[in-house]
Amino acid sequence: MGGGGADQTDPRSDGGGRPPVRELPFGADCYAVNLQVRPPAGTRADLVRLRDALAESTGLAMQHAPAETLHLTAFSIVYVRAVYPTPPESVWAMLERPVTEALHRVAGRTAPFTLAFDRAGLRGDAVIIEAEPNPHLETIRDAVEAAITGLAPVFRTATTHATVARLDQPVASAWSQPLGTWPERPVVEWSVEAMRLVLERRYPALDETPLKRFPLTGK
Repeated sequence: MGGGGADQTDPRSDGGGRPPVRELPFGADCYAVNLQVRPPAGTRADLVRLRDALAESTGLAMQHAPAETLHLTAFSIVYVRAVYPTPPESVWAMLERPVTEALHRVAGRTAPFTLAFDRAGLRGDAVIIEAEPNPHLETIRDAVEAAITGLAPVFRTATTHATVARLDQPVASAWSQPLGTWPERPVVEWSVEAMRLVLERRYPALDETPLKRFPLTGK
């Protein structure tokens, strides 16, 4: 469960107009291509404990995807909520080569890094954790945006966040609090050693096919 739900994309037009976006129910069929980061096992366990603590403290009904699907969406390349004027499969066919080439280049000059998540909260139907912007992640996003611009609408993820659960009913007002409100530790650290492209066929990230992995090999 990554970026989505509470719409954290920054939609930018390619000059030909921006497609409308839609809401999707939990478990809906879809076609989307995302650049993701998967958490190490220890971080994944921290996220599971945190979402359980959030469910208990808020008393809100939440839907949990399997723990192994937890991730951070670095970029929504073919955006799951966008209603494109052409089939989303054709959008990806047009973007696959330039995006893949851009990711190979930027991964080769980007060193592994660590994200520090220090806030958690609710936004729309999403239960999220948030971190401050990271220059390495933003450099990767810049490369993807440059590859897409002029070919298709850009839906850049506007924040550094991961969705750990979905609410049965969206909240009227978003809020976040320091992470130390819930777990024993005030920060969840998430080491990033590779990015991966995935094809999403059931929302949110319930049916995914890995497309390509990009190890970060810079110094």
